[in-house]
Amino acid sequence: MSGHFAGDGGERVVSVCRAVSADLDALVPGIVDRIRSEIPGYAVVGRAEHEQAVTVQYEGLLTGLITRRPPTREESERARELGRRRAQQGLALESVVSAYHVGYREMWNILLHRAGPDDQAMRSELAGLVGTVWMWIERASSAAADAYGEAVRAEDAARLALTHRFLDALTAGGPPRAEHAHMAQALGFDPSGIFQAVCSPGDAWSEEDTTALRVRMRRNRGVMLCAQRDTVLIAVLQGVSADVFVDTLRDLGPPAPAGVGLAREGLTGAGVSIVDAMEVLPAGGTGVARFADDWLTATLRPQAGRLTALLGLCASTARQHPDLAETIRAFARHGFSLTDTGRALHIHPNTVRYRVDRWQDLTGFDVRTWAGLSASLVALDLSLPEG
Repeated sequence: MSGHFAGDGGERVVSVCRAVSADLDALVPGIVDRIRSEIPGYAVVGRAEHEQAVTVQYEGLLTGLITRRPPTREESERARELGRRRAQQGLALESVVSAYHVGYREMWNILLHRAGPDDQAMRSELAGLVGTVWMWIERASSAAADAYGEAVRAEDAARLALTHRFLDALTAGGPPRAEHAHMAQALGFDPSGIFQAVCSPGDAWSEEDTTALRVRMRRNRGVMLCAQRDTVLIAVLQGVSADVFVDTLRDLGPPAPAGVGLAREGLTGAGVSIVDAMEVLPAGGTGVARFADDWLTATLRPQAGRLTALLGLCASTARQHPDLAETIRAFARHGFSLTDTGRALHIHPNTVRYRVDRWQDLTGFDVRTWAGLSASLVALDLSLPEG
């Protein structure tokens, strides 16, 4: 049989496969349309490149069906090269594998259509090819997936090494140098663009969690790098919402605090935003602290030792009388209104007045004044030791 089908039906199937192969120039554009319609991620692949790759795949498949053979080593290597290429283009692995299934499904439908609905003998012969077609799908997609994974792992390792060098440069202080701009560009950043940093305690994040975070964030537009540095997980964002990143952080990781720096311009701004996020992080508890909201506490925290002599009495009063501390915070939040504060705390306005006065008696700070209010709130937020 020399690798061909026996009998008239087999010869006719061979004829159909050869006819389809001769018509690939006309058939491939429609199949590519279907792939790109069902898998929108393929928009990142140029149309001409996509059609060329599909044509080469079908030439191999149809030859394999005619001769009933699996992909050759050369054909498997082409599939591997395609997997590496799609990884470089940023296409999701599931999209790459799905494209094989969509494309081979469309080719199978074309073969059935060419056989015709009434030629049962030929359709029976085609049914005998199902195993061969499935073998091609499995081997080609597996080869592509394996090479895709290798490319991603290699790229991730190289990018992570560059990420650590870049973070070292940003956190070292001093003016940025030309090599720092080159590193930023290699990572996909615009060195003169807007950067924003987010930090979280490093001991709350395993390497697996950090990798999952990077993979999840690839689905978003913009550029994000993320790595552990010393005891802190640092992320630097550009064109990515800090809110989206924090939501992903909290969805994937443990209930750990997060600090969000200000959005700042240029590489110098990127380094300062990292400092913002790291300084505000201790104020986050298990929640999210933003430098835009907590900048006063963040900038004063390094001076806590010096401030204890001034504000320590507020701290001890808050520990001994938590109801007073709660009232002072609510009084500030509700615009110094006794009525609104009482409503929020479910107490009478006169009780609010009594507590405000009592706070002043015990601490010496009148929260009806800016000086007294700011000193009281700083003392409460810094959690100072007793003076």
